[in-house]
Amino acid sequence: MSLSASFRCTAGCPGSWPLDTVIYQCPACGELLEVNHDMEALKQQSGDEWKATFDRRWMTRQWPYGSGVWGKKEWVQPHLRDENVVSTAEGGSNLFWAERYGKSLGLDELWIKNCGNSHTGSFKDLGMTVLVSTVKQMIADG
Repeated sequence: MSLSASFRCTAGCPGSWPLDTVIYQCPACGELLEVNHDMEALKQQSGDEWKATFDRRWMTRQWPYGSGVWGKKEWVQPHLRDENVVSTAEGGSNLFWAERYGKSLGLDELWIKNCGNSHTGSFKDLGMTVLVSTVKQMIADG
């Protein structure tokens, strides 16, 4: 299975850019860019197959898949080589039961992810591991 992802304009302008391109906004209109995945390629595996893959990787010691981010590498940065991943096992923080808030919303159960409850105290760890790893690969690729 050959997976791909690229940057695309959130306003729908034509064009796409590789994820290792240093680009901050759409050159045509100045809007934000988003990561766009080849969904047809991702659909080559069923949802159950993806779930089994992610469950098998969850919190393992197999580099780099024990990270809550890199355990879903195909959905994050599919072309990144494992040796360029820079990670501190981000994303493994607990869910917290928000019983009273859930009830106020009319929900029987509500669980909240607090990404700021990590060893660094910052939710930014999740994005920074992707950024730093991508830059490391860009340097390796020259």
